[in-house]
Amino acid sequence: ALALILQIYTKRKGVHSSAVLFIFWFLTALCAVFEFQSAIRSFPLGDQYNYQKVYTIITLISYPLIVIELLLNFFADHLPVSKFDDDNSEKNDKPSENEPCPQFLSSFPNQFTYQWVYPLLRKGYKKSLEFKDLWELNAEDRSYSVVERFNKYWKPDLKRVQNWNAENKELIKISASNQEKKDANTKNVKVEKKIASILPALIKANYGMFIVGASFRLVQDLLAFVSPQALDLLINHLSNDSDETWKGYLYMVAIFAAVMTQTLCATNYAHRNYLTGMRVRATLVEAVYQKSLLVSSAARKESTMGEIVNLMSVDSQRFNDVMLHLNSIWSAPMQIGLSIYFLWGQLGPSVLAGVIVLILLVPVNLVIANKVKALKVEQMKSKDERVRLTNEVLTGIKVLKLYAWEPSFEAKIDEIRQREINVLRRTAFLDSFGVFVWFMAPFLVSLASFSTYVLLDEENILDANKAFVSLTLFNIMRFPMSVLPMLVIQLVQTGVSLNRLNKFMNADEIDPESVSHEHRDKGQVVSVKDGTFSWDETIGTPALRNINLNIKKGSLVAVVGSVGSGKSSLLSAILGEMEKLSGSVNTTGSIAYVSQQAWIQNATLRNNILFGRRFDPTFYDKILEACALKPDLKILSDGDQTEIGEKGINLSGGQKQRISLARAAYNGAEMYFLDDPLSAVDSHVGKHLFQKVIGPMGLLHKKTRIFVTHGITYLAQVDNIIVLKNGEISETGTFHELLSRKGAFADFLIQHASVEDLESADSSVVRQLEEVVGTKEEVFARQMSNNLSLRSKKGPPSLARSDSIWSMSSKMSSTVGEALVNPDGQVETDIEPTKLIETEKTETGSIKTDVYKHYMKSMSLNLVLTSILAYITMSGLSLYSSMWLSEWSTLPTVNGTQDIGKRNLYLSVYGGLGAGQGKIF
Repeated sequence: ALALILQIYTKRKGVHSSAVLFIFWFLTALCAVFEFQSAIRSFPLGDQYNYQKVYTIITLISYPLIVIELLLNFFADHLPVSKFDDDNSEKNDKPSENEPCPQFLSSFPNQFTYQWVYPLLRKGYKKSLEFKDLWELNAEDRSYSVVERFNKYWKPDLKRVQNWNAENKELIKISASNQEKKDANTKNVKVEKKIASILPALIKANYGMFIVGASFRLVQDLLAFVSPQALDLLINHLSNDSDETWKGYLYMVAIFAAVMTQTLCATNYAHRNYLTGMRVRATLVEAVYQKSLLVSSAARKESTMGEIVNLMSVDSQRFNDVMLHLNSIWSAPMQIGLSIYFLWGQLGPSVLAGVIVLILLVPVNLVIANKVKALKVEQMKSKDERVRLTNEVLTGIKVLKLYAWEPSFEAKIDEIRQREINVLRRTAFLDSFGVFVWFMAPFLVSLASFSTYVLLDEENILDANKAFVSLTLFNIMRFPMSVLPMLVIQLVQTGVSLNRLNKFMNADEIDPESVSHEHRDKGQVVSVKDGTFSWDETIGTPALRNINLNIKKGSLVAVVGSVGSGKSSLLSAILGEMEKLSGSVNTTGSIAYVSQQAWIQNATLRNNILFGRRFDPTFYDKILEACALKPDLKILSDGDQTEIGEKGINLSGGQKQRISLARAAYNGAEMYFLDDPLSAVDSHVGKHLFQKVIGPMGLLHKKTRIFVTHGITYLAQVDNIIVLKNGEISETGTFHELLSRKGAFADFLIQHASVEDLESADSSVVRQLEEVVGTKEEVFARQMSNNLSLRSKKGPPSLARSDSIWSMSSKMSSTVGEALVNPDGQVETDIEPTKLIETEKTETGSIKTDVYKHYMKSMSLNLVLTSILAYITMSGLSLYSSMWLSEWSTLPTVNGTQDIGKRNLYLSVYGGLGAGQGKIF
């Protein structure tokens, strides 16, 4: 009845294969087989019906039905299509080309024995596997799913700690100040900033799969002790001629069944542990990536690019590694404890000698663990510094080559790497010593126990039963005792990584409420009132002060000012990227941002512009025309399907900036924040972009545009101009209004005006400009004077954003890119299409002998041969020690005792064999 109820329940819940029902029918069939064979053998003959005969008939009919029900449970019901689609297409707009994973479409026996993997293994045996051969990732294993579960627990913990820190902000500052001053007169009340740990959230998000794996591990460990007990019974059975024969077969079947079930449990345990580790790693990588996009500018200074890369690559991987053996925290002590318990039954109190050896080894391991932890912290610091410097070198490789700085920077990186290698060498030595200690531990325990047993009393004889059962138990202890030092080291390393991750994940974030998005006035889309902003609130002087501005919908507003006046900071403040110290900011509508340094994806040119949006050929063509990209498509080998390298390596600076502008224009946002996008292009290209895209007649003429620029020729066509000076808005108004005032805007014109600006300006504006900046001759003389004064200055060159190396090199590379057209005006089209990223070619077949030779030569042939010989010798000594123990167990006895001389000889040789293994190891 219960089986029927459960069958109906699982059917309604859509469970296509029930583990409970399979186990029920399996155990029922196994237990009823004896009753079934008894019913066949003792079936009552005759026509008379009695209770026994009716019961026997029912048994004969019911058992085949039980077997049929069991066989049916080997096949899974078909999963409803709608349910499968919902599970695997959730939050996945792009349909997968891979086949769905058959794991959850298989029956419970197939899942338990991993029959569902065999088709993939057969395919891999016949040919090299490709990505398309792999199955689709299950919905619960995808990054968005695992990080969503993590954030469900992490966000409240983080919010609670942040609220506490905000409430005790002043106390924390006072406590930190007292600690720095070490004022003896102040009370020693230490209030530190709290840090939320990601560990509880990780446990809560992944404990389900971990517990299932731990259950399999528990069954595996308990079954490991069935074999020595069955072996004990089997040896006693063989030595007793009066026992029934079937008992021997039963003991052998028990050993076989225990080993097979133990293997299946070990496989299921390993699979779930690997899966849990991969989920934890994916969670950490995604969480760190999301956090890196949210940290404030002040917190970003504390975490270098190298540190963030190491958090996602090294530290997250350590969590994955430790998950593989994390269950050994409870499993290893349990196995060792049970082994000692059963050994007590074989050797009695002599086992305490082995326990004492184990206790003595624990402090050694603790000392090693503490030293390894300190070295790992030192190593990660060196690694962060090396990755950061390497990243800087790769980013500025052009400048390095121009100034021939490669050797000096190479020497710096080598110096850091050498420090890191020295730490790794010391760590490896400590790791090897720790592994050696625990490798020798099982033998030392067995030697101490056997020695104590035979030396304690002459009548204590080491017979075959005690020797082989004890040796089996000692071998069971070998794995947990060998994995413990590795687990301790991994836990130490993971602890270091956990502290690093906690520090980064608790970094201050950008306040999402610093910018409101209320529909206050239909005419105004950007409003800033009494705004004061800073990149770091701990710095006394804010970057922007007393900011008040209102920008109307559909207007074109230019932001001008000298270098360092706060133009880019103003855009960042409106975007919410800066710390708002006071005032209010409100924006209405979607925003597209074009930075001064173009950001390019490692994708095709078209995909860089589309940026995941639907392809509209007509609008796309308009964008290409307006952003002056059509001539570039003729130059590029594959047109808009040309693959763009990392950071736009195969594009000029002007091309990258135009692609960035085209991407923003194609986005169709309501507001556009343009941070000096024309600084990287030539003047005639800049004029084209302004007229066709940004200006009053451009594609974006109906959009709201905030345009940071140094180009004077564009200012007469904008609706309003904001002049910044020393982080404050000094003037606002139209071009003609500001010219007539002759204030800060006039000073800006005098500072940045060039002869080219006067020549390219409209005739109606030239006269007004000349009244402020002077004639062409005066402007040219001022330019020459400024250039000479800049050259005469000593010290390192300025990295000012307006006249930076980036802008100049971009213009130079843009000119080089345009020079790809031949003198006749025809584009060279006979260039063969090339692909930057090609499909990886995988070698098939067996590994060539040359590969092994190469590795041997790299490691030194003498070292390889010595290692192989040492391994063979160590394995031989291990095998011979078991054989020697077998010989010892057959030593004849006289009056219940053994010959003391021979016994001591066997004991000494056994100890020597173990010492030889340790020496060779």
